[in-house]
Amino acid sequence: MQGRSNSDPQGWPVGDLRIAVVLLLWLVGCGGEDTRSVTIYCSHDRAHSEKILDLFEQETGIEVKAVFDSEATKTVGLVQRVRSEKARPRCDVHWSNEPLHAERLAADGFYDVLPAGAGEGIAARWRDPAGRWCGFAARARVLALAAQTPVIDSPPKRLEDLASEHWRGRVVIADPRFGTTGSHLAIVRSRIGPERYRRLLKDLRANDIQVVSSNSSSRDRVLSGEAWIGLTDTDDIEVVRRRGATLGEGFLRGDGVLLLPNVIAIVKGGPHPEEARQLALWLLEKSVEEALAASSSRQVPLRREVIVAPGGLDIATLDPVSVDWKDAAQQLPEAIREAERILLDP
Repeated sequence: MQGRSNSDPQGWPVGDLRIAVVLLLWLVGCGGEDTRSVTIYCSHDRAHSEKILDLFEQETGIEVKAVFDSEATKTVGLVQRVRSEKARPRCDVHWSNEPLHAERLAADGFYDVLPAGAGEGIAARWRDPAGRWCGFAARARVLALAAQTPVIDSPPKRLEDLASEHWRGRVVIADPRFGTTGSHLAIVRSRIGPERYRRLLKDLRANDIQVVSSNSSSRDRVLSGEAWIGLTDTDDIEVVRRRGATLGEGFLRGDGVLLLPNVIAIVKGGPHPEEARQLALWLLEKSVEEALAASSSRQVPLRREVIVAPGGLDIATLDPVSVDWKDAAQQLPEAIREAERILLDP
């Protein structure tokens, strides 16, 4: 008796047919929406930004591949990574935690124009005039003040006050080569001019200013009693207050409160342009500012209509200083070089 062959009525071997079906399903799956993804380089604190990016994933189904960086080098590290990948960008969206580095990347052609409607309600002073980046949810530069010390009753009102003999050896700042301290100094240089800036640095050096690795280290020196005054950011103070630490806070209102917004930009030539536009629009929505304002990072919403919870920071009460972002960004390298030479060199 002749045996029946292992094939279908049309003559296809059953094994080959199964392989063809599996291959077809795999190809269909590869082209489906469930594989959509977007890559973001994010220098905002991971504890806060990751929750927001997770929410975007849940709402849109787009997978977010996030690259974060360390506290001490986060801004500079990610900026250099964007620059190094110019020939073949791997990043779609850049979430920077300070605008000067973003402005320099924009000026050098790394950013595309944001989609229409991005950051609606955010004033022009917090945006690139060419539409390549938009700020949102800012941090304020602030003084961490040691509790139960004379500084609580009469805190400095200007940066120049930190050079007072009254505070000799009691002031600490972060290394200006990394993070927001370098940007702060560049903005100061832009506002007061190179000569006064160098004089300020020399006066701070003569007053035995302490220099540590990061803003959080500056804050910790104040908490430990090694310093009375630490130049830092509001989010660094808020996070330890919520853990029960007692720490005073002083704004440099004599200079005008300096706000450094987060910045969203789309990297030109990134691998997922449509998803990048969708993520950029989403991150610049009012709800994200509200979430960051309510979090332990205590960000300052740039939209005046955002309701700030008790204990939060309202832009209407801070009277932020006006900044020429383009000029300050151009001065950033020289401001850092001068600070390194005057404050750090033996």
